[in-house]
Amino acid sequence: MIKLTWTYGQLLRGLVEMVRRVLLVQLLFLAPCFWLLELSQNVAFRWMNGDWGWVYPESPHRWFSIVSLGMWSGAVLVLWALHKYWFRPLRVASWQRVLWATALCWTGQWLGGFVAAEVFHHPLQVWPGTRLVYVSFSALFFWAATALLYQLVAPDPEPLESSKPGFTRAERPAGA
Repeated sequence: MIKLTWTYGQLLRGLVEMVRRVLLVQLLFLAPCFWLLELSQNVAFRWMNGDWGWVYPESPHRWFSIVSLGMWSGAVLVLWALHKYWFRPLRVASWQRVLWATALCWTGQWLGGFVAAEVFHHPLQVWPGTRLVYVSFSALFFWAATALLYQLVAPDPEPLESSKPGFTRAERPAGA
């Protein structure tokens, strides 16, 4: 039999605290910041290469779209979930966090672009002149910058070890 040790009130308070930290702080602050960073990256790409790196076919502005803010909200949620449920518990090194987050978010960008265009018939972004159509290998650099920036601006405020009385770390038995 499984017995829950948290009361309903504790569970609700924990959920409200998580929503406050994640949704209010990260989604309302970081997603728009990353969206503005994307706009500046596209402008820089145009200055360096003479044309936009990626375009939004259904946007009247062509080089940016407000709709992509939704994708940035998803990216922030992915970065938060990676940090909270994978990187932090396993104590993944900082450089590995950046590599994993870069690879997963880059893949997610391609998958999101593919699903938007092929399933819903509303392409979100298109990278002209690339074989992958919905993302380019040059986007790896942009995702690495985003992953590093996330790691720098959204540190986990909770200490790694619990300060609750009676908490002890399980020792590994000798020879195991």
